[in-house]
Amino acid sequence: MLTVKEAKQALYSKVRTLHPVSIPLAESTGMVIAEDVKSPIDMPGFLQSSMDGYAVNCFTTDQLLPLQDELPAGSNRALTLAEGKAIKVFTGGPVPAGATWVVQKEWVEEKNDGIIIRQAKQETGLNIRMAGSSIQKDAIVIRKGTCLHAYQIAMLASLGITSVSVFPAPKIALIITGNELIRPGNLLEYGQVYESNSIGLTAALKQLGVHQVKLTWVKDILADTKAAIDKALEWADLILLTGGVSVGDYDYVAEAARQAGVEVLFHGVKQKPGKPLYAGQLTEKLIIGLPGNPGSVLHCFQQYVKPVIQLTMGMQLAPEQQVKLAHEFEKNTPLDFFVKASLQNGEVTILEGQASYQVGAFSVANCWVELPAEEFRFPKGHLVTVYLF
Repeated sequence: MLTVKEAKQALYSKVRTLHPVSIPLAESTGMVIAEDVKSPIDMPGFLQSSMDGYAVNCFTTDQLLPLQDELPAGSNRALTLAEGKAIKVFTGGPVPAGATWVVQKEWVEEKNDGIIIRQAKQETGLNIRMAGSSIQKDAIVIRKGTCLHAYQIAMLASLGITSVSVFPAPKIALIITGNELIRPGNLLEYGQVYESNSIGLTAALKQLGVHQVKLTWVKDILADTKAAIDKALEWADLILLTGGVSVGDYDYVAEAARQAGVEVLFHGVKQKPGKPLYAGQLTEKLIIGLPGNPGSVLHCFQQYVKPVIQLTMGMQLAPEQQVKLAHEFEKNTPLDFFVKASLQNGEVTILEGQASYQVGAFSVANCWVELPAEEFRFPKGHLVTVYLF
């Protein structure tokens, strides 16, 4: 049986980024750029005013400068400023050729036939943005491997870019196993439990930008489980199963995967919860069998599935976060113990109800805390590793 570290290394080493695809810029939030993006234009592409005011070519004060014309924002007229005259300009609009500076509106006295500069800061180029002063044509504006956020997307749109090449999110087949499960909305009979893993995992996948998810529910029947895996392998990049990964009489996931030709990477990890975790591979497709209890499912998703998806999408995994424990805590298992916790004001509190079937703590939990296998007592203030939801 592998340690947590060994299991992660075994799994991550098999991950391959998917082939890049071109998608509309507006749909690229949170996606990783697959190639350097260069600016197709200078920005701005012309001499541009940074003020509402007047383009002039002298620093004379208290002298009438006749008004030659005006250039509103968006004007495509290429004017040349005559000596000793003024052209009215606007913020973001073009500045005429021959202008020395733009005197802002507040510094002039406006007359019917011109302006008188009452205040002058004698600086050539004042309030004029040079062409390419923000971004030059062919400059690299986004480098390969960048995970796009809204501000970067806005910048790319301002350059006229409409699509980008990114590493896509994987297509995921989610197979839910279990005779005892019934979907919410139906009448719960004796011996049945509501199935929540499909909803919880689908929500978690959406948070990662994964939207192509196919759901299948199967009973604890070997042939049905194998058929579901076979069908999933035809379409999905990553296959997730919940339940059926232990060693009970009705746990068929490992055997069904074997019959489907899947090579086992590991089956069982020295951790709590999620000890019977299964992982396998067929060609470049990964198959991960999660336990059935919701707490175990969500923990294993956080520790194993989420990083696999992020690596598939070309992302860098976030560094581990160390936080002080708000109270003392003891554990009695020689396994890596992952506990539901609440991180507030720079300290983390381990919550009540840590059994894998107990879900009440999720109403206030916002992270998992990892307690190493070799440690059993954790005093207040001890630094522990935290994984935010």
